Amino acid sequence: MVLGDLEAEIMDVIWRQPEGTWCTVRDVYETILVERHIAYTTVMNTMTRLAKKGVLESVQRDQAYLYRPRQSRETFISGVVGHVLERLLVQFAGPTQAALSNYAGKHEGQEEKVKQILDEIAHRRASNNSQPEEGSR
Repeated sequence: MVLGDLEAEIMDVIWRQPEGTWCTVRDVYETILVERHIAYTTVMNTMTRLAKKGVLESVQRDQAYLYRPRQSRETFISGVVGHVLERLLVQFAGPTQAALSNYAGKHEGQEEKVKQILDEIAHRRASNNSQPEEGSR
């Protein structure tokens, strides 16, 4: 899992805002507090961690920090799925391709999408492999 449970919950709150909208820890805290008891500092620390991970962008205005997502939910998920698939294909190529073929066979209309993802990963890996490694110049 790329995001922990609380990180995912916080990102869900932030992604529900209109695109490009900045929000404060207080905004997110008050939204989450409706659903469950949580400390303000827990939300604050988690949002700080998400900014350090590069998931959130942050700016300081007066005494408060403002946050917004660096990517849309769809772009973030697509990147995570692509990364996970790529790692699986590197480490377990045969079983991963078999599982993807099985998935595509069970979900009508997904064959082309699976093929497109695999082609993108193969292209990216070929591009990365053709560039000289750092320090070898």
